[in-house]
Amino acid sequence: MKGRAVGVLFLVISLLLTFTFSSFALPVNVSVQEKADLLNTLKILEGSNGDYQLDKKLTRAEAATFAVRILGQQLNVLLNAETYKKAAAKFPDVDTSLWYAPYVGYCAQAGILSGDTTGKYRPDDYITEKSFIKIVLSILGYEMGTDYTWQNIYKKAYEVGLVTDLSYISKEDDNTEFKRLDTVNLIYNSLTLKEKKTGKELFYMLIDSGIITKKDAVNLGFIEDAVETAIEQIIVFDNQTVTIIFNEPVKGFDDIYIYKSLDEDLELDYDIAEFSETYITLKTKKHGPGVEYTIEISGIEDADGNVKDVIYGAFIGASPDKVESNFFRIQNIEPVNEKSIKVYFTHPVNLNSENSLYYTIYDDYGYKVAEGIKDQILVRTVVSENNCVLLSLKSGSFEDGEIYTVEISGDLTSAYGVRLNNGNNDEMNFKAIAGEVEYFALEQVYTFDRQTLLLSFNKEVNPFLAQQVYNFYLTDENNNPIKINQVTVESQSGRVLFLSIDGRFIKNAKYYITINNLNDITRQEYITEMTYSFSADYTSSGKLDIQGIEVLDRQTLEVYFTNIPEEDSALNKNYYYASPKSDSRLVYPARILYAPDINPYRVVLFFNEGDLTANKEYELNLSYRFKDYLGNELGVNAKKSFIATSAAKASPNIISAIPISTDAVKLEFDKEISFNQNNLSTSNYTLEYSYNGMTIRKVPLSILYVNARTLVLKFDKLEYNVPYTLKFTSIVDYTGATYKVTGQGKNFVEFKLNEEN
Repeated sequence: MKGRAVGVLFLVISLLLTFTFSSFALPVNVSVQEKADLLNTLKILEGSNGDYQLDKKLTRAEAATFAVRILGQQLNVLLNAETYKKAAAKFPDVDTSLWYAPYVGYCAQAGILSGDTTGKYRPDDYITEKSFIKIVLSILGYEMGTDYTWQNIYKKAYEVGLVTDLSYISKEDDNTEFKRLDTVNLIYNSLTLKEKKTGKELFYMLIDSGIITKKDAVNLGFIEDAVETAIEQIIVFDNQTVTIIFNEPVKGFDDIYIYKSLDEDLELDYDIAEFSETYITLKTKKHGPGVEYTIEISGIEDADGNVKDVIYGAFIGASPDKVESNFFRIQNIEPVNEKSIKVYFTHPVNLNSENSLYYTIYDDYGYKVAEGIKDQILVRTVVSENNCVLLSLKSGSFEDGEIYTVEISGDLTSAYGVRLNNGNNDEMNFKAIAGEVEYFALEQVYTFDRQTLLLSFNKEVNPFLAQQVYNFYLTDENNNPIKINQVTVESQSGRVLFLSIDGRFIKNAKYYITINNLNDITRQEYITEMTYSFSADYTSSGKLDIQGIEVLDRQTLEVYFTNIPEEDSALNKNYYYASPKSDSRLVYPARILYAPDINPYRVVLFFNEGDLTANKEYELNLSYRFKDYLGNELGVNAKKSFIATSAAKASPNIISAIPISTDAVKLEFDKEISFNQNNLSTSNYTLEYSYNGMTIRKVPLSILYVNARTLVLKFDKLEYNVPYTLKFTSIVDYTGATYKVTGQGKNFVEFKLNEEN
């Protein structure tokens, strides 16, 4: 069902609801005829064309019939007439062949009536008022001798509400002129009285027996619906799913409308995902995070048939959770200020993502706020986050609290070489926040250590300008220049620069740093020719050291550092040597791997076969010329002990094959592999699958070497839910060793492209 508006979440909902009805006395100021008509509707009193013979007396046989009908048991008596006739046979004056016999038998069996002192029932005698009151009191659960006596039966009738005339308090003489109209009054009054044991009004016996429904009882005035149908709770599961919970069971409704509370014309389309008597779950178009929506449900009918014209509810739109996908998708959007937002993706991105032509921003009404094609949007990659771009409005600003949509072209490709949303456009909502754009500024300057100056900014810096030493000028308090050897951008935030100097800072001495030319990541705001003073105050040298060594096999060591090493130092084979503690022989690595995109604190050393003796203790030495990422030399040799192993060097394992689009698979290895012709040759890989009993084989169209542990293989097309087997001829590890199988003894890996990707 599509509505004029949308209601918004599975979740298993367990809801315990109770029906609460309040009873009340029937109207008093009604005629005996009206009362008789009501009893006729309830199938208690019979008549012909409205003639109930109210002026006639009531026989004892007829009284038994009334008792059965009040209890709603007439059908039961008729269906089981023979059984109840036998029960009536206890009275010697009851002819079991006559019509009234089963009624008398039922009442006798139920203890509602009894015979006279001689054991006779006297069915043809006229019943007196006291005798009929006794029948009704018995139906209500009151016992003679326990709750009342024959002498005070009138008083009891008044106390329970069966009669309303005050004279009954002291009345004692029986009324032998008791007529059918008097019967009507008593039965009418009794229907809303509570049965002694159950506490339920007498008319519920008619409901329980199916003579009338609760809806009938409401319509006839016996009960009123004390629970007006309402929306008890609205559960928002996500930005497209909402569950409406009712305060009582419902049977149906006419329509549902969902709209923005502040603008009724902004309606939300929906489909009904699930409907039960206690809740409705709706799947909607994406609703705005933090936006209030109103739900109107018209013509809703509860389980008893009561209908309300309209009920209302409201909910706040959910902020979308991060999208989890192996495909290239928008992951989430983070508002920064009134002009900028950060857009995160499920894949790493590269500089092609800075092309503003891919981006368009819409307001909540669907109108374009800014589009890159008109040069209204500035896009920059974020240094500290490889899956993020910063979008900024070149003019205008976002309105606080308003909902906007970012749409990005499917032509945008990730660092894995796959298109966004498999080539389709992707979009996501965000709620704008207040906050003026801060001007690009230096926040802190202090000596990080005796050779390093730290500059901290309020925004991410342009890494290109930041790493140019000529953009900075450092002097002592006498204006003597100090050479800056290197500028490094701290990778975690992109807001911190480390300036490494030639020489050392003198503790507590005063210095000046001038920023000649530096801008923020958007390239829109500059710091130019600004000078700042500081005093050298440092507590530690911040030297790099070996944190630990992991021996992988008899040829391979993983060395972990306390700080990030300089890349040139990390890859210099002359800066490492291993020496046995028992002799002076020096062993140098044959090959070195440093992959900061995998782990910036790790260096892998590969030795030649036989260089290291199993179970022998060695000491790994670092040259004093080894530098950290700030350009600071160790100054002295660093050492760390390890024990060599006899374990043979194992082949790389493919730890996962993940489809990242409908034409690409990402392979992840547990060890580094070489960037060489073998690993990057399309003929090295074969994709196999079954089609109509035949085995189909095809090779990749291209291969992307992402890093030493990641390859992306592109194919013409992958089908959903098809079991694929990817085979390879050989894998070359980082040392150049070739393996025909993985460490698991397999030359293949299996995968399947699932719909949830």
